[in-house]
Amino acid sequence: MATDSTSSSGTDSGAGAEKYIRTFANDMSIFQKGGTPGLAPLTSHAPLPAERLIAPSPIAAEPAPVAAPEPEPAPEPIVPPQPEASPTPIQTYAGDFRARMKETSASTTSIVAAEQDAPRAPSVPASTEASVPDSRNLWYIIGGAALLIIGLIGIYFSYSKYLATNALVTVAPTATTPIFVDSREQVAGTGTALMQAVVSSVGKPLTLNTVRLLSYDTATDASVFGALGLHAPGALLRNLSTAGSMAGIVSAGSGQSPFFILAVTSYSATFSGMLSWESTMQSELAPLFPLYPPPFMATSTSTTTPEAPSVRTGFRDEVVSNHDVRVYRDATGRSILIYGYWNQGVFVIARDPAAFTEILARLATSHS
Repeated sequence: MATDSTSSSGTDSGAGAEKYIRTFANDMSIFQKGGTPGLAPLTSHAPLPAERLIAPSPIAAEPAPVAAPEPEPAPEPIVPPQPEASPTPIQTYAGDFRARMKETSASTTSIVAAEQDAPRAPSVPASTEASVPDSRNLWYIIGGAALLIIGLIGIYFSYSKYLATNALVTVAPTATTPIFVDSREQVAGTGTALMQAVVSSVGKPLTLNTVRLLSYDTATDASVFGALGLHAPGALLRNLSTAGSMAGIVSAGSGQSPFFILAVTSYSATFSGMLSWESTMQSELAPLFPLYPPPFMATSTSTTTPEAPSVRTGFRDEVVSNHDVRVYRDATGRSILIYGYWNQGVFVIARDPAAFTEILARLATSHS
């Protein structure tokens, strides 16, 4: 029947396909039976016939023809495996010793004795060579350290010189003066102590027509005139300004004498205060502007008597260098004290007209 023929055909074709599957177990079985299995490399199976891929039709009356199986390729001869080379034995001192005993037929005692009698090269302890340093390396190390120290010292001195050259110069603050001065002197104290310091500065020599500034402590707002503690009217003291004022020593006229340049905030108030102060002004300023000693006249009896005053003492109005001034003159007409305004903001107190003129000339020069 068609069904049987199809089944037998499938069985035959399956048996033919199993011949192409090669396994190690099949090869060993063939080899044990005395045969030679095929040793050719396994190739890809040949494609099955197209008839086997087509399912049988239930309508067909006759079975489809079965394709003849392909002939099995001839097996290749089996090459017997080569025996593996035995590993080379490890050569040891014990093996060499036994071989030597067999070759020479010597005993162990004779070989040890011969080994002891053999000459040996003198050995040098390794620790001795390592402990002795090379002298050349030592000198190189010392020279390098010396150069490093010298370089560091040179860098230090160069940096110190650089700092000294480029150091910031701090200029001490100087008091501003309304006129040009030729020298400066620092005074301190208050009241009588300050007045004595001014008198001491008057005794220090000056070149003719020169001015020495008497500077006071710049940490305070007081001026030399204000620190004297004079009993001047309040209207005068309240209108004096420290800025623009100064005290000093001038060398002009009859000698060296102190002077004051005072900046004022009110001309009328300070002028009125100065007029009110004239009654005690000369006595308060007597240490700075003292009276001259009275002159003496010789007589026939070899005695001296004071010369009688010829003029009235006290302040009077005068004109000096085209400026109205008030001058205090003694009985002989000598100037003891003079004051006057350079302008409505500055007035000057000096010893005589020569000193007053020198101060006004410097004021004019400074403000021109």
